[in-house]
Amino acid sequence: MDANFFLKPKNSMQKRYEALRAAFVDCKTTKEIADEYGYTFFSFKSLRRDAKNLTADHFFNSLKKGPKTYHDKTLSAYDRIIELRKKNYSINEIHEKLKAEEINICPDIINKILKKEGFTKLFRRTSRERLETLQSDKIYPEASDVKAFGINSSYTSRFGGIFLFLPIIHELKLEKLFEIEELYGSNKIPPISYILSYLALKLLGKERLSYVDDFSFDYGLGVFAGLNVLPKATAIGSYSYHHPRTITKKLLKGFMKLLKTHGYLKGQNINLDFHSIPYFGDKAELNKNWVPTRGKCMKSILSFFAQDLDTTFLCYSNGEINHEEINDEVLSFVDFYKTTNGIYPERLIFDSKLTTYANLYELNLKNISFVTLKRRGKNFEKKISSITNWKKITLDNLKRKYRNLEYSESIIKLTNYKGDIRQIIVKGTSRELPMCLITNDLNDSVKNIVTIYTKRWRIENNIQENIDFFNLNAVSSPIVVKVDFDIAFTLIANTMYKIFAKKTKWFKDSKAKTISRNFIEVDTKISINEESVEIKLGKKCFNPVIMDWISSLPEIKISWWNNRILKFKFE
Repeated sequence: MDANFFLKPKNSMQKRYEALRAAFVDCKTTKEIADEYGYTFFSFKSLRRDAKNLTADHFFNSLKKGPKTYHDKTLSAYDRIIELRKKNYSINEIHEKLKAEEINICPDIINKILKKEGFTKLFRRTSRERLETLQSDKIYPEASDVKAFGINSSYTSRFGGIFLFLPIIHELKLEKLFEIEELYGSNKIPPISYILSYLALKLLGKERLSYVDDFSFDYGLGVFAGLNVLPKATAIGSYSYHHPRTITKKLLKGFMKLLKTHGYLKGQNINLDFHSIPYFGDKAELNKNWVPTRGKCMKSILSFFAQDLDTTFLCYSNGEINHEEINDEVLSFVDFYKTTNGIYPERLIFDSKLTTYANLYELNLKNISFVTLKRRGKNFEKKISSITNWKKITLDNLKRKYRNLEYSESIIKLTNYKGDIRQIIVKGTSRELPMCLITNDLNDSVKNIVTIYTKRWRIENNIQENIDFFNLNAVSSPIVVKVDFDIAFTLIANTMYKIFAKKTKWFKDSKAKTISRNFIEVDTKISINEESVEIKLGKKCFNPVIMDWISSLPEIKISWWNNRILKFKFE
């Protein structure tokens, strides 16, 4: 050591100390110190300003040039990184794996650790080898087993709002409907748990049954069905194939009776409509049907829906319709309705292509009123131009722009229809051509008939909701047995959302997607003991909307929970 050690310091902290000493002790100017020690004028000025509160520890602890030792988080994952590399994980794959385990370490640090441990660059792998590598570290979920229900005292779920449907299931007495003998079950998963698992997936709006495994580690959803965890994709997919149309009809018949009992089915006006579910898979022996959204005929499964026009509740579905059965489906429905409720529906509203004129006469013989569109012929425009006696009507209580209409009515004859039928031609609806209605109701006012038909859009909106949220069009199989069963449960899930909406004050007219977002997708804590199951819903903006309803509920014992009491709490 000589004088240069003090006069020409090389260590940055020593240089800073000597420069500040020269300023405060030797009273040198800022410019002189900056020139002597290699600072700029303003950098040393800032250094001198910030040095007022410094202590000796600041100068006599050497600066660390980068981390010579690994961070605690890195050290905790050190062995995990080595373990994954021994399984032939690449650096990026290790990074993604650690990220999934909530350990955020950059790929550069992973690379340095591997080099330090002597690992060389990973050999080039085929896609099959890469897949085998990833699967070797895959964590497989537990198998569903009713005996494992409640084996732990507490669970969590990201979709705890699904338990809010349990009071509705209890109110409708759906558990009685789900206990029919023909429903499939196994030793580990009884029929009631199987069917509730299927219903739970519909209530969550799951796009395809093959994506069910996303919920394999959400044990709270298993509690909903009385299991430890929901069944896997293969089990749920194959489950629906065990139920032919006869069982689906039995479920629908019981469900329609429940709707009628609770006032959700009036039966005065029933909307009917077909819907083509397009199929995009491999070649299949399916009929080609017109798909409006595609603007063409394509292979699809034709489904049929019935909706109570006054309450907007869907009450019937059929997903097993051949081309030969299309025209007669309306007759099948009215027979189904009568065997279920003891009487025929009062009035049917449907489109012009739903059935034939001969079947309209069959409806007339059964004293069933109908309102439908008449098929326009080649001379329709000429007939319209010859009409001079137009009368005016104004539709009431409708939120529509075109309420002031003109009409002309007459009694006509139809091919294959015995007797007279009433024709009402309406213009002023913003369409290029007037609307031509036909009905066998010869006494009701034109205003009432037109008003009823203008509400036919309600079933179209309901079907669209089934497509948007319940993924009605997500056909993953050309086997109509599975599709028919799935459609029936789409109908039941849709109904449960409508009933849920009516339980709230501000969401009575909201769609299922809105209800799900605001009430169903909520972090929830579930506590189970010998007497009860407590559902503690996490904080949500609209929780106060349902608190009054929840607080007014009577004591509910859930049969598939061994009669444990359902309790709700809010954070």
